[in-house]
Amino acid sequence: MTELTFEEFCELKIEYRTGITFDTGAQRMYRNDKHGLQVEVYTDRNKRTGVWGKGKRYWFVDGDSRAFETSDQCYVAYMEKVCGVKS
Repeated sequence: MTELTFEEFCELKIEYRTGITFDTGAQRMYRNDKHGLQVEVYTDRNKRTGVWGKGKRYWFVDGDSRAFETSDQCYVAYMEKVCGVKS
């Protein structure tokens, strides 16, 4: 893992790995193994009407138990891991 600017971090390729759809929603997972990043998107669906809601995105850094709701929060955790510091 290498230090990145926030701009470089945001431009990292995150590839689709897996997903599942069910009556009440869907879950999709994307990964960047080189940098130890994972993004999961959860989308609710109205079971009665079948109308999809807005997806909720969560970012993860390998080895960190926290889930982040924004890319900038994930970036801070990523840089903490790369530099070996805690904010």
